[in-house]
Amino acid sequence: SQSKEAMRKWAESSKWNCLQKFILLEAEDHFCNKRYERAKESYDDAIMFSRQHKFINDEAIACELAGYFLLEVGETASSIDYIIQAHEKYHKWGAIGKASVIFQ
Repeated sequence: SQSKEAMRKWAESSKWNCLQKFILLEAEDHFCNKRYERAKESYDDAIMFSRQHKFINDEAIACELAGYFLLEVGETASSIDYIIQAHEKYHKWGAIGKASVIFQ
């Protein structure tokens, strides 16, 4: 899609700011298209780059979406770990409201 291509260009021109966002978009695309192994790898990469680039907000979102993905594919134990990480990151980021509803 045009939006995805635009994000790809931003990720290429400004890796520090946009790479983790593009990889998370890729993870969601893989999930929607039932490419589950690639989705898991992309979620983990998005989390890693968010952490490396110190974007705690992106890390929180990536952890949350990875947790929901894993729950959907039946990996409940792993999904809980990601949701807990998301809760911690949202709290650290200062998104207290989001942190408080993530377990609901």
